[in-house]
Amino acid sequence: MEPKMKIIERVERGEHTVDVAHSYNINSSTISMILNNKDKIMEHVKSAVQVMLTIISKKCGKVMEEMEKLLSVWMQDQHQHQVPLSIMLIQEKVKRLYEDLKKKHGEESEGTSFNASHGWFHRFKVEPTFTM
Repeated sequence: MEPKMKIIERVERGEHTVDVAHSYNINSSTISMILNNKDKIMEHVKSAVQVMLTIISKKCGKVMEEMEKLLSVWMQDQHQHQVPLSIMLIQEKVKRLYEDLKKKHGEESEGTSFNASHGWFHRFKVEPTFTM
């Protein structure tokens, strides 16, 4: 699926199908077939991503849930004490919480990593537990 997605992206960016076909050493008709099935390919990729997200969330769900609750309590406390919070400060705090909880939960959460990305923060701040 990855080569098909790259082909679709390249053509959508404006590359000629002949050039894309040549770079993959395939016929232009194959490129046309991929483009004609773009919706099916995108749906397949989307469902595969959903499965991966389900696996990931089940794998680290307990730690993440507890971490976000603790972070929310910490943030509310900081807010009550009028301590200014930056995204960097929150990210550092949440990384420490995550590592501590991983140790607490032991092997159950080993091997999982968490980098407190901007995407994670955006999803976290729209959760009902987040108030500022």
